[in-house]
Amino acid sequence: MLTSLHLFFLFMAFSQFVLGIWGNGFLGLIHCIHWIKRSKISLPDFIIMNQAFSRIFLQCAVIFDGVTLVLYSYFYYGMTVSQISETSWSFSNYLTTWLSTCLSVFYCLKTAIFSHPAFLWLKWRTFQVVACILLTCELFFCFNTVLLIRKLDIYSGLLKMILTANYTENVRRKERELYVFHLPSLLWTVIPFILSLFSCFLLTLSLRRHTRMMGHQVTASRDVSTKAHVRATIVKISFSLLFLFHFVFILIRTASMFLPDAKVISMITLLAAPLSPSVHTFILILQSKILKQAFLRLLWLKKDSMKAGVRASLTH
Repeated sequence: MLTSLHLFFLFMAFSQFVLGIWGNGFLGLIHCIHWIKRSKISLPDFIIMNQAFSRIFLQCAVIFDGVTLVLYSYFYYGMTVSQISETSWSFSNYLTTWLSTCLSVFYCLKTAIFSHPAFLWLKWRTFQVVACILLTCELFFCFNTVLLIRKLDIYSGLLKMILTANYTENVRRKERELYVFHLPSLLWTVIPFILSLFSCFLLTLSLRRHTRMMGHQVTASRDVSTKAHVRATIVKISFSLLFLFHFVFILIRTASMFLPDAKVISMITLLAAPLSPSVHTFILILQSKILKQAFLRLLWLKKDSMKAGVRASLTH
C-alpha cells in the first residue's frame, strides 16, 4: 500500500528525472551536433558532452533505484537488484564526478592569472594536465571495479547467511568486511572533490588580484576581461557548493546501507544526490551565450507548437 510519502517521493523523483534528462540531453545533443557539423570538437566541449551523458545515466540509475525501493521493496535488497543498483550508481557517479573535476581544472588553468613558475608550467600544459587527470580517473576506475566486484561478493555471502537465519559472528565479520570495502570507494570521490575545491580557490584568488590590477586600466578591456573571470568563477563556486552538497548525500547514502531500517534516509538521498549535477547542467547552459540562445529557441519552439495544438483543438 502506497502512502502519501511514497507518492510524494515518486512525484519528485520523476519530476527530477524529466528535468535532468531534458537538460543533460539538450547539452549532450547540442555538442554532438556541433561535433558532426565541424568534424572536430574542443577538449572542454568533449568533457561537457560526456559529462551530460554520464549524468543521464545517473538519472536512470536513481529512478530505477527509487521505483524499486518504493514499489518493489521486497526485491530491493535482493542480490540481483543490489548488483544492478550498486554497479550503475558507482559507474555513473564516478564518471560524473571525475569529468566535472576535469572541467574545473581546465577552467582554472585557462582563466586564472598567476606569475608563479609552477602555475605557468601547468597553464602552458593545460591539455596534458587534463589528459593526466583522465588517465588517473581510468586507473582509479580499474581499482574501483575490482573493489566493487569484491564488495558484491561479500554482500552475496552476507545475504545467504541472513536468509538462513545464521546470525553468528561470521555475519558480523562479513558486515565489517563490507564496511571496510566501502571506504576506498569513497576515496575516489574525495580526491576529485579536493582538486575541485583547490581550483575554485585559485580562480577566486585570481579574480581578486585581477580586479585590483585592472582598476587603473581602460574601462572596455577591463570589463571584458573581468566579465570572463567573473563568469568562470561563478560557475566554479556554484559547482563546488553543489559538489559539496552531492558529496555529503553520497556519504549519507553509504552510511544508510549499514542501518537496520533506513528506507526514509534512502529516499531522501535518492532525491538529493542527482539534484546537484542537474542544477550544475542548467548553470552551464545559462552561462554560455550559444547554449542559452539554443535553449531559449527550443523553449519558444515548444511554446509555439503547444499554442498551435490548442488552436487546432479549438477549431475542431
